[in-house]
Amino acid sequence: MSIKKFKYQIKILDFVTFFLFLVTFVIFLRMIYMSPEKLVVEISCPSEVFNYDLGLNRKIAVKGVLGETQIEIKDKEVFILDSPCANRTCVLQGKICKAGQWLCCAPNQVIVVIKSRSKENEKNVGKEEIDAISF
Repeated sequence: MSIKKFKYQIKILDFVTFFLFLVTFVIFLRMIYMSPEKLVVEISCPSEVFNYDLGLNRKIAVKGVLGETQIEIKDKEVFILDSPCANRTCVLQGKICKAGQWLCCAPNQVIVVIKSRSKENEKNVGKEEIDAISF
């Protein structure tokens, strides 16, 4: 048995194919990892709706049905500090940081939602990331 050596000559079409693959790969990576996304915190209470930038640290007092709910935005995370409700489960819900996540104080009728305000996401309204974890 004889083994023939396979000699392959690189041609111009090979370079073009490789270059197109490389360009497509770089564009794909930029779309995934470098897409600008501005996250906004939307706080709904019985009287009105407030919008805040997730990147700016602040404490917010919102008037609900039972009293004031204290909400804090810190280090691009949102959480409820204090609420006048009886069982205070809204305080125990923890911190949220991604678009589509939410916190709720049902007795005080205060809802906190993180929304994305990027150009790509404005076309796909209501298609935020689905949370697969159930409590």
